[in-house]
Amino acid sequence: MCYLDNMDTLDKVLQTIDSDGLLANGDRVLVALSGGPDSVALLHILTKIRDNSDLTLYAVYINHNIRPREAQEEEQFCRDLCDGLGVDLKIIFEDIPARARQAGKGLEEAARDFRYATFERLTEEKKLDRIALGHHLDDRVETVLFRIIRGSGLTGLKGMPITRGRIIRPLFELTKSEIEQYLSREGLSFRVDESNRDDGFKRNFIRNQLLPLIRENLNESVDRALISLSETAGEDEAFLDELVAKKARRLVSRSPGGKIQLDLEQFNSYDKWLRRRLLRRCLAEISGSGELLAKEVVDRLDDLCCRQGKAVSLPEGLQAAILPGRAVIYPGTRQSYRQELKPSGRCRLEWPELRFSSCVKSRLNISPEHRRRSRRIWIDYGKVMPPLVIRNIEAGDRFAPLGMAGTKKVGDYLTDRKVDPVYRDEIPVVCDSKGIIWLVGYEIADRVKVDQATGKVLKIEVSQPKQYRLQAF
Repeated sequence: MCYLDNMDTLDKVLQTIDSDGLLANGDRVLVALSGGPDSVALLHILTKIRDNSDLTLYAVYINHNIRPREAQEEEQFCRDLCDGLGVDLKIIFEDIPARARQAGKGLEEAARDFRYATFERLTEEKKLDRIALGHHLDDRVETVLFRIIRGSGLTGLKGMPITRGRIIRPLFELTKSEIEQYLSREGLSFRVDESNRDDGFKRNFIRNQLLPLIRENLNESVDRALISLSETAGEDEAFLDELVAKKARRLVSRSPGGKIQLDLEQFNSYDKWLRRRLLRRCLAEISGSGELLAKEVVDRLDDLCCRQGKAVSLPEGLQAAILPGRAVIYPGTRQSYRQELKPSGRCRLEWPELRFSSCVKSRLNISPEHRRRSRRIWIDYGKVMPPLVIRNIEAGDRFAPLGMAGTKKVGDYLTDRKVDPVYRDEIPVVCDSKGIIWLVGYEIADRVKVDQATGKVLKIEVSQPKQYRLQAF
Protein backbone atom coordinates (compact mmCIF):
# COMPACT_ATOMS: atom_id res chain seq x y z
CA MET A 1 0.00 0.00 0.00
CA CYS A 2 1.33 3.47 -0.79
CA TYR A 3 0.84 6.96 0.59
CA LEU A 4 -2.70 8.26 0.06
CA ASP A 5 -1.96 11.95 -0.41
CA ASN A 6 -4.47 14.79 -0.66
CA MET A 7 -7.37 12.93 0.90
CA ASP A 8 -9.53 13.87 3.84
CA THR A 9 -8.42 12.01 6.98
CA LEU A 10 -11.71 10.17 7.44
CA ASP A 11 -11.87 9.24 3.75
CA LYS A 12 -8.32 7.92 3.92
CA VAL A 13 -9.19 5.69 6.89
CA LEU A 14 -12.36 4.47 5.19
CA GLN A 15 -10.40 3.60 2.05
CA THR A 16 -7.85 1.69 4.13
CA ILE A 17 -10.62 -0.22 5.92
CA ASP A 18 -12.36 -1.02 2.65
CA SER A 19 -9.32 -1.96 0.54
CA ASP A 20 -7.86 -4.27 3.20
CA GLY A 21 -11.16 -5.65 4.50
CA LEU A 22 -10.43 -4.57 8.06
CA LEU A 23 -14.07 -4.46 9.17
CA ALA A 24 -17.34 -6.10 8.18
CA ASN A 25 -20.89 -4.98 8.91
CA GLY A 26 -21.95 -6.03 12.39
CA ASP A 27 -18.41 -6.50 13.75
CA ARG A 28 -17.84 -6.23 17.49
CA VAL A 29 -14.62 -4.29 17.99
CA LEU A 30 -12.30 -3.82 20.97
CA VAL A 31 -10.42 -0.49 20.79
CA ALA A 32 -7.13 -0.14 22.68
CA LEU A 33 -7.43 3.27 24.37
CA SER A 34 -4.51 4.96 26.11
CA GLY A 35 -5.85 8.51 26.10
CA GLY A 36 -3.06 9.58 23.72
CA PRO A 37 -3.74 11.31 20.38
CA ASP A 38 -3.57 8.14 18.24
CA SER A 39 -6.05 6.06 20.23
CA VAL A 40 -8.40 9.02 20.77
CA ALA A 41 -8.48 9.67 17.00
CA LEU A 42 -9.02 5.97 16.32
CA LEU A 43 -11.95 5.67 18.72
CA HIS A 44 -13.54 8.89 17.45
CA ILE A 45 -13.27 7.83 13.79
CA LEU A 46 -14.78 4.42 14.53
CA THR A 47 -17.73 6.05 16.31
CA LYS A 48 -18.31 8.13 13.16
CA ILE A 49 -18.73 5.00 11.05
CA ARG A 50 -20.37 2.93 13.79
CA ASP A 51 -23.99 3.36 12.73
CA ASN A 52 -23.51 2.92 8.99
CA SER A 53 -21.45 -0.25 9.55
CA ASP A 54 -23.54 -1.54 12.48
CA LEU A 55 -20.42 -1.76 14.65
CA THR A 56 -20.43 -2.49 18.38
CA LEU A 57 -17.49 -0.77 20.06
CA TYR A 58 -15.77 -1.56 23.34
CA ALA A 59 -12.68 0.20 24.72
CA VAL A 60 -10.01 -0.93 27.15
CA TYR A 61 -7.57 1.21 29.13
CA ILE A 62 -4.61 -0.52 30.80
CA ASN A 63 -2.97 1.10 33.83
CA HIS A 64 0.61 -0.23 33.80
CA ASN A 65 1.44 1.19 37.25
CA ILE A 66 4.49 2.89 35.74
CA ARG A 67 3.19 6.47 36.20
CA PRO A 68 0.61 6.14 39.03
CA ARG A 69 -0.54 9.76 39.27
CA GLU A 70 -0.67 10.39 35.52
CA ALA A 71 -2.44 7.07 35.03
CA GLN A 72 -5.26 8.12 37.35
CA GLU A 73 -5.78 11.25 35.26
CA GLU A 74 -5.69 9.19 32.06
CA GLU A 75 -8.25 6.77 33.48
CA GLN A 76 -10.67 9.59 34.21
CA PHE A 77 -10.05 11.16 30.81
CA CYS A 78 -10.83 7.84 29.09
CA ARG A 79 -13.98 7.40 31.17
CA ASP A 80 -15.23 10.85 30.22
CA LEU A 81 -14.36 10.32 26.55
CA CYS A 82 -16.14 6.97 26.35
CA ASP A 83 -19.17 8.31 28.22
CA GLY A 84 -19.42 11.14 25.70
CA LEU A 85 -19.09 8.77 22.73
CA GLY A 86 -21.39 6.08 24.10
CA VAL A 87 -18.71 3.38 24.28
CA ASP A 88 -18.34 0.80 27.08
CA LEU A 89 -14.92 1.05 28.75
CA LYS A 90 -12.98 -1.60 30.66
CA ILE A 91 -10.20 -0.50 33.03
CA ILE A 92 -7.38 -3.01 33.65
CA PHE A 93 -4.70 -2.54 36.32
CA GLU A 94 -1.41 -4.44 36.28
CA ASP A 95 1.90 -3.93 38.09
CA ILE A 96 4.13 -4.03 35.01
CA PRO A 97 7.39 -3.16 36.85
CA ALA A 98 6.87 -6.20 39.11
CA ARG A 99 5.92 -8.37 36.14
CA ALA A 100 9.04 -7.23 34.26
CA ARG A 101 11.30 -8.06 37.21
CA GLN A 102 9.71 -11.48 37.64
CA ALA A 103 10.05 -12.33 33.94
CA GLY A 104 13.50 -10.79 33.54
CA LYS A 105 12.23 -8.45 30.81
CA GLY A 106 12.44 -4.73 30.12
CA LEU A 107 9.46 -2.49 30.91
CA GLU A 108 8.60 -1.98 27.24
CA GLU A 109 8.58 -5.69 26.45
CA ALA A 110 6.68 -6.69 29.61
CA ALA A 111 4.05 -3.98 29.00
CA ARG A 112 3.62 -4.97 25.37
CA ASP A 113 3.26 -8.69 26.18
CA PHE A 114 0.66 -7.96 28.85
CA ARG A 115 -1.31 -5.62 26.59
CA TYR A 116 -1.61 -8.11 23.75
CA ALA A 117 -2.48 -10.96 26.12
CA THR A 118 -5.17 -8.76 27.69
CA PHE A 119 -6.62 -7.81 24.30
CA GLU A 120 -6.90 -11.47 23.32
CA ARG A 121 -8.45 -12.44 26.67
CA LEU A 122 -11.10 -9.71 26.51
CA THR A 123 -11.86 -10.59 22.91
CA GLU A 124 -12.52 -14.19 23.91
CA GLU A 125 -14.59 -13.22 26.96
CA LYS A 126 -16.81 -10.76 25.08
CA LYS A 127 -16.86 -12.77 21.84
CA LEU A 128 -15.50 -9.87 19.81
CA ASP A 129 -14.41 -9.96 16.18
CA ARG A 130 -11.62 -7.38 15.97
CA ILE A 131 -8.97 -5.63 18.06
CA ALA A 132 -8.34 -2.10 16.75
CA LEU A 133 -4.95 -0.51 17.48
CA GLY A 134 -3.89 3.08 16.79
CA HIS A 135 -0.59 2.42 15.02
CA HIS A 136 0.03 4.84 12.17
CA LEU A 137 2.55 5.50 9.41
CA ASP A 138 5.13 7.11 11.71
CA ASP A 139 5.01 4.01 13.93
CA ARG A 140 5.68 1.87 10.87
CA VAL A 141 8.72 3.99 9.99
CA GLU A 142 10.10 3.66 13.51
CA THR A 143 9.50 -0.10 13.51
CA VAL A 144 11.38 -0.66 10.24
CA LEU A 145 14.33 1.47 11.36
CA PHE A 146 14.36 -0.21 14.78
CA ARG A 147 14.49 -3.65 13.17
CA ILE A 148 17.25 -2.64 10.76
CA ILE A 149 19.33 -1.43 13.69
CA ARG A 150 18.48 -4.52 15.71
CA GLY A 151 19.68 -6.79 12.91
CA SER A 152 16.52 -8.80 12.34
CA GLY A 153 17.34 -9.37 8.66
CA LEU A 154 15.29 -8.96 5.49
CA THR A 155 12.14 -10.33 7.15
CA GLY A 156 12.14 -7.45 9.62
CA LEU A 157 11.86 -4.91 6.80
CA LYS A 158 8.20 -5.82 6.39
CA GLY A 159 7.50 -3.82 9.52
CA MET A 160 4.18 -4.20 11.29
CA PRO A 161 1.31 -5.72 9.28
CA ILE A 162 -2.00 -3.95 8.79
CA THR A 163 -3.72 -7.07 10.14
CA ARG A 164 -2.56 -9.98 12.27
CA GLY A 165 -5.18 -12.45 13.38
CA ARG A 166 -7.97 -10.33 14.88
CA ILE A 167 -5.76 -7.24 15.17
CA ILE A 168 -6.45 -4.39 12.73
CA ARG A 169 -4.75 -1.01 12.27
CA PRO A 170 -7.22 1.41 10.62
CA LEU A 171 -4.82 4.39 10.91
CA PHE A 172 -2.15 2.50 8.96
CA GLU A 173 -1.84 5.14 6.20
CA LEU A 174 -2.12 8.24 8.40
CA THR A 175 0.89 10.28 9.49
CA LYS A 176 1.22 11.61 13.01
CA SER A 177 0.72 15.11 11.61
CA GLU A 178 -2.56 14.11 9.94
CA ILE A 179 -3.82 12.63 13.22
CA GLU A 180 -2.99 15.83 15.08
CA GLN A 181 -4.75 17.90 12.41
CA TYR A 182 -7.83 15.69 12.68
CA LEU A 183 -7.94 16.10 16.46
CA SER A 184 -7.62 19.86 16.09
CA ARG A 185 -10.42 20.09 13.51
CA GLU A 186 -12.73 17.95 15.63
CA GLY A 187 -11.89 19.87 18.82
CA LEU A 188 -10.72 16.71 20.57
CA SER A 189 -8.41 16.80 23.58
CA PHE A 190 -6.02 14.02 24.55
CA ARG A 191 -3.45 13.10 27.15
CA VAL A 192 0.31 13.32 26.63
CA ASP A 193 2.39 10.44 28.01
CA GLU A 194 5.48 12.12 29.45
CA SER A 195 7.38 8.81 29.25
CA ASN A 196 7.34 9.24 25.44
CA ARG A 197 9.94 11.96 25.95
CA ASP A 198 12.27 9.66 27.86
CA ASP A 199 15.00 8.78 25.37
CA GLY A 200 16.14 5.97 27.63
CA PHE A 201 13.51 3.89 25.82
CA LYS A 202 14.84 2.68 22.47
CA ARG A 203 11.82 3.63 20.39
CA ASN A 204 11.72 7.09 21.95
CA PHE A 205 15.37 7.61 21.03
CA ILE A 206 14.63 6.63 17.43
CA ARG A 207 11.57 8.90 17.31
CA ASN A 208 12.97 11.92 19.17
CA GLN A 209 16.66 11.85 18.25
CA LEU A 210 17.66 9.55 15.42
CA LEU A 211 14.95 10.21 12.83
CA PRO A 212 15.10 14.03 13.18
CA LEU A 213 18.90 13.87 12.66
CA ILE A 214 18.50 11.72 9.54
CA ARG A 215 15.82 14.04 8.12
CA GLU A 216 17.98 17.10 8.75
CA ASN A 217 21.37 15.77 7.65
CA LEU A 218 20.85 12.79 5.32
CA ASN A 219 17.40 12.49 3.75
CA GLU A 220 14.42 14.67 4.52
CA SER A 221 12.19 12.02 2.90
CA VAL A 222 13.56 9.13 4.96
CA ASP A 223 10.03 8.22 6.15
CA ARG A 224 8.80 7.72 2.61
CA ALA A 225 11.98 5.81 1.71
CA LEU A 226 11.63 3.42 4.66
CA ILE A 227 7.95 2.76 3.96
CA SER A 228 8.70 2.13 0.27
CA LEU A 229 11.46 -0.29 1.26
CA SER A 230 9.11 -2.00 3.71
CA GLU A 231 6.34 -2.42 1.14
CA THR A 232 8.74 -3.81 -1.49
CA ALA A 233 10.19 -6.22 1.06
CA GLY A 234 6.66 -7.25 2.05
CA GLU A 235 5.84 -8.30 -1.52
CA ASP A 236 9.02 -10.36 -1.76
CA GLU A 237 8.42 -11.84 1.67
CA ALA A 238 4.93 -13.02 0.72
CA PHE A 239 6.45 -15.15 -2.04
CA LEU A 240 9.30 -16.43 0.12
CA ASP A 241 6.98 -17.16 3.04
CA GLU A 242 4.93 -19.52 0.90
CA LEU A 243 8.10 -21.29 -0.22
CA VAL A 244 9.29 -21.65 3.38
CA ALA A 245 5.84 -22.87 4.48
CA LYS A 246 6.03 -25.72 1.95
CA LYS A 247 9.47 -26.72 3.20
CA ALA A 248 8.33 -26.49 6.82
CA ARG A 249 5.49 -28.92 6.19
CA ARG A 250 8.08 -31.50 5.16
CA LEU A 251 10.58 -31.24 7.98
CA VAL A 252 8.91 -29.54 10.96
CA SER A 253 6.59 -31.29 13.42
CA ARG A 254 5.20 -30.55 16.87
CA SER A 255 5.19 -32.76 19.94
CA PRO A 256 2.00 -33.01 22.07
CA GLY A 257 3.54 -30.41 24.38
CA GLY A 258 4.18 -27.97 21.53
CA LYS A 259 7.91 -28.53 21.14
CA ILE A 260 9.10 -27.81 17.61
CA GLN A 261 11.10 -30.61 15.95
CA LEU A 262 13.22 -30.26 12.81
CA ASP A 263 14.42 -33.14 10.67
CA LEU A 264 18.16 -32.42 10.62
CA GLU A 265 18.99 -34.48 7.54
CA GLN A 266 16.67 -32.40 5.39
CA PHE A 267 17.38 -29.13 7.21
CA ASN A 268 21.16 -29.37 6.73
CA SER A 269 20.76 -30.07 3.03
CA TYR A 270 19.29 -26.58 2.45
CA ASP A 271 21.13 -23.35 1.64
CA LYS A 272 21.84 -21.03 4.54
CA TRP A 273 19.24 -18.42 3.52
CA LEU A 274 16.50 -21.06 3.62
CA ARG A 275 17.73 -22.53 6.90
CA ARG A 276 17.63 -19.08 8.48
CA ARG A 277 14.08 -18.48 7.31
CA LEU A 278 12.93 -21.83 8.60
CA LEU A 279 14.48 -21.11 11.99
CA ARG A 280 12.92 -17.65 12.16
CA ARG A 281 9.55 -19.17 11.40
CA CYS A 282 9.98 -21.74 14.16
CA LEU A 283 11.21 -19.20 16.72
CA ALA A 284 8.44 -16.71 15.95
CA GLU A 285 5.85 -19.47 16.32
CA ILE A 286 7.06 -20.85 19.63
CA SER A 287 8.05 -17.57 21.33
CA GLY A 288 4.98 -16.24 23.09
CA SER A 289 5.37 -12.74 21.67
CA GLY A 290 5.96 -13.80 18.07
CA GLU A 291 8.67 -11.15 17.82
CA LEU A 292 11.37 -11.62 15.23
CA LEU A 293 14.67 -12.57 16.78
CA ALA A 294 18.01 -10.97 16.00
CA LYS A 295 20.32 -12.36 13.34
CA GLU A 296 22.97 -13.48 15.82
CA VAL A 297 20.40 -15.63 17.65
CA VAL A 298 19.28 -17.32 14.43
CA ASP A 299 22.89 -17.83 13.37
CA ARG A 300 23.71 -19.39 16.74
CA LEU A 301 20.84 -21.85 16.36
CA ASP A 302 21.78 -22.57 12.74
CA ASP A 303 25.34 -23.31 13.83
CA LEU A 304 24.06 -25.70 16.52
CA CYS A 305 22.01 -27.62 13.93
CA CYS A 306 24.78 -27.76 11.33
CA ARG A 307 27.58 -28.91 13.60
CA GLN A 308 25.20 -31.12 15.62
CA GLY A 309 26.17 -29.70 19.01
CA LYS A 310 24.32 -30.44 22.24
CA ALA A 311 22.17 -27.48 23.29
CA VAL A 312 21.92 -23.69 23.52
CA SER A 313 19.86 -21.23 25.54
CA LEU A 314 17.94 -18.64 23.53
CA PRO A 315 16.14 -15.37 24.34
CA GLU A 316 12.64 -15.38 25.87
CA GLY A 317 13.51 -18.46 27.92
CA LEU A 318 13.66 -20.76 24.91
CA GLN A 319 15.97 -23.77 24.69
CA ALA A 320 17.25 -25.79 21.75
CA ALA A 321 18.67 -29.31 21.91
CA ILE A 322 20.09 -31.71 19.36
CA LEU A 323 18.79 -35.29 19.54
CA PRO A 324 19.47 -38.16 17.14
CA GLY A 325 18.21 -37.03 13.76
CA ARG A 326 16.42 -33.90 14.93
CA ALA A 327 16.65 -30.54 16.65
CA VAL A 328 14.10 -29.61 19.31
CA ILE A 329 13.14 -26.01 20.21
CA TYR A 330 11.03 -25.54 23.34
CA PRO A 331 10.24 -23.23 26.29
CA GLY A 332 12.64 -23.75 29.17
CA THR A 333 9.94 -23.63 31.84
CA ARG A 334 8.41 -26.94 32.91
CA GLN A 335 4.61 -27.16 32.94
CA SER A 336 2.54 -29.19 35.38
CA TYR A 337 -0.81 -30.82 34.74
CA ARG A 338 -3.26 -32.92 36.74
CA GLN A 339 -6.65 -34.24 35.62
CA GLU A 340 -9.09 -36.79 37.07
CA LEU A 341 -10.05 -39.78 34.91
CA LYS A 342 -13.35 -41.55 35.62
CA PRO A 343 -13.28 -45.38 35.35
CA SER A 344 -15.77 -45.09 32.48
CA GLY A 345 -15.32 -41.73 30.81
CA ARG A 346 -13.14 -39.36 28.84
CA CYS A 347 -10.49 -36.85 29.79
CA ARG A 348 -8.80 -34.14 27.73
CA LEU A 349 -5.44 -32.59 28.53
CA GLU A 350 -4.89 -29.11 27.07
CA TRP A 351 -1.15 -29.48 27.57
CA PRO A 352 0.18 -31.81 26.36
CA GLU A 353 -2.59 -32.23 23.80
CA LEU A 354 -3.74 -35.76 24.63
CA ARG A 355 -7.11 -37.45 24.94
CA PHE A 356 -7.82 -40.32 27.36
CA SER A 357 -10.78 -42.69 27.41
CA SER A 358 -11.57 -45.55 29.78
CA CYS A 359 -14.21 -48.24 30.23
CA VAL A 360 -14.86 -51.24 32.49
CA LYS A 361 -15.72 -54.63 31.00
CA SER A 362 -16.22 -58.19 32.23
CA ARG A 363 -13.16 -60.42 31.97
CA LEU A 364 -15.35 -63.09 30.40
CA ASN A 365 -16.32 -60.94 27.41
CA ILE A 366 -12.83 -59.96 26.23
CA SER A 367 -9.37 -61.34 25.63
CA PRO A 368 -7.05 -58.56 26.81
CA GLU A 369 -3.63 -58.47 25.22
CA HIS A 370 -0.60 -56.80 26.72
CA ARG A 371 1.93 -55.00 24.57
CA ARG A 372 4.72 -52.84 25.84
CA ARG A 373 4.92 -49.27 24.45
CA SER A 374 1.23 -49.34 23.61
CA ARG A 375 -1.34 -46.54 23.68
CA ARG A 376 -3.96 -48.99 25.00
CA ILE A 377 -3.82 -51.01 28.22
CA TRP A 378 -5.98 -53.58 30.01
CA ILE A 379 -5.63 -53.84 33.78
CA ASP A 380 -7.41 -55.60 36.65
CA TYR A 381 -10.13 -53.19 37.80
CA GLY A 382 -10.43 -54.96 41.15
CA LYS A 383 -6.82 -54.05 41.95
CA VAL A 384 -7.25 -50.36 41.19
CA MET A 385 -7.76 -48.00 44.11
CA PRO A 386 -9.74 -44.94 42.84
CA PRO A 387 -9.69 -42.04 42.25
CA LEU A 388 -7.70 -42.16 39.01
CA VAL A 389 -5.56 -39.15 38.16
CA ILE A 390 -3.50 -38.26 35.08
CA ARG A 391 -0.48 -36.09 35.87
CA ASN A 392 3.05 -35.37 34.77
CA ILE A 393 6.07 -37.21 36.12
CA GLU A 394 7.25 -35.78 39.44
CA ALA A 395 10.66 -35.89 41.08
CA GLY A 396 11.17 -39.16 42.96
CA ASP A 397 8.34 -41.04 41.22
CA ARG A 398 8.73 -44.82 41.41
CA PHE A 399 6.74 -47.78 40.16
CA ALA A 400 7.08 -51.53 39.72
CA PRO A 401 7.01 -52.25 35.97
CA LEU A 402 5.22 -55.40 34.82
CA GLY A 403 7.28 -58.46 35.69
CA MET A 404 9.50 -56.68 38.23
CA ALA A 405 9.33 -57.60 41.91
CA GLY A 406 10.76 -54.35 43.24
CA THR A 407 10.26 -50.72 42.29
CA LYS A 408 12.29 -48.55 39.95
CA LYS A 409 12.59 -44.79 39.58
CA VAL A 410 10.58 -43.59 36.60
CA GLY A 411 13.53 -41.45 35.50
CA ASP A 412 15.86 -44.47 35.54
CA TYR A 413 13.30 -46.55 33.64
CA LEU A 414 13.10 -43.91 30.87
CA THR A 415 16.88 -43.51 30.80
CA ASP A 416 17.24 -47.25 30.22
CA ARG A 417 14.92 -46.87 27.25
CA LYS A 418 16.88 -43.89 25.93
CA VAL A 419 14.03 -41.39 26.32
CA ASP A 420 15.60 -37.93 26.30
CA PRO A 421 14.80 -35.66 29.29
CA VAL A 422 13.58 -33.01 26.82
CA TYR A 423 10.32 -34.96 26.39
CA ARG A 424 9.74 -36.29 29.88
CA ASP A 425 7.50 -33.42 30.99
CA GLU A 426 5.08 -34.49 28.22
CA ILE A 427 4.86 -38.13 29.31
CA PRO A 428 1.88 -38.60 31.65
CA VAL A 429 1.38 -41.17 34.34
CA VAL A 430 -1.99 -42.57 35.39
CA CYS A 431 -2.20 -43.03 39.15
CA ASP A 432 -4.63 -44.42 41.67
CA SER A 433 -4.50 -43.71 45.41
CA LYS A 434 -1.58 -46.17 45.82
CA GLY A 435 0.62 -44.74 43.08
CA ILE A 436 1.43 -45.14 39.40
CA ILE A 437 -0.51 -47.78 37.47
CA TRP A 438 0.58 -46.74 33.95
CA LEU A 439 3.59 -44.91 32.63
CA VAL A 440 1.68 -43.82 29.55
CA GLY A 441 3.01 -45.25 26.32
CA TYR A 442 5.52 -47.51 28.10
CA GLU A 443 4.43 -49.94 30.81
CA ILE A 444 1.80 -50.76 33.43
CA ALA A 445 2.52 -51.47 37.09
CA ASP A 446 2.87 -55.13 37.98
CA ARG A 447 0.31 -54.85 40.80
CA VAL A 448 -2.61 -54.16 38.41
CA LYS A 449 -1.90 -56.85 35.80
CA VAL A 450 -4.70 -59.08 34.56
CA ASP A 451 -4.53 -62.69 35.81
CA GLN A 452 -6.77 -65.74 36.07
CA ALA A 453 -8.57 -64.30 39.11
CA THR A 454 -9.48 -61.05 37.35
CA GLY A 455 -13.24 -60.39 37.27
CA LYS A 456 -13.49 -56.95 35.66
CA VAL A 457 -11.01 -55.30 33.33
CA LEU A 458 -10.33 -51.57 33.02
CA LYS A 459 -9.34 -50.44 29.54
CA ILE A 460 -7.52 -47.09 29.18
CA GLU A 461 -6.54 -45.58 25.84
CA VAL A 462 -4.68 -42.42 24.85
CA SER A 463 -4.83 -40.59 21.51
CA GLN A 464 -3.64 -37.31 20.07
CA PRO A 465 -4.41 -34.84 17.25
CA LYS A 466 -3.21 -36.15 13.90
CA GLN A 467 -0.90 -33.19 13.29
CA TYR A 468 1.35 -34.27 16.15
CA ARG A 469 3.75 -37.17 16.41
CA LEU A 470 4.30 -38.71 19.80
CA GLN A 471 8.08 -38.52 19.58
CA ALA A 472 8.40 -39.34 23.27
CA PHE A 473 6.23 -42.45 23.14
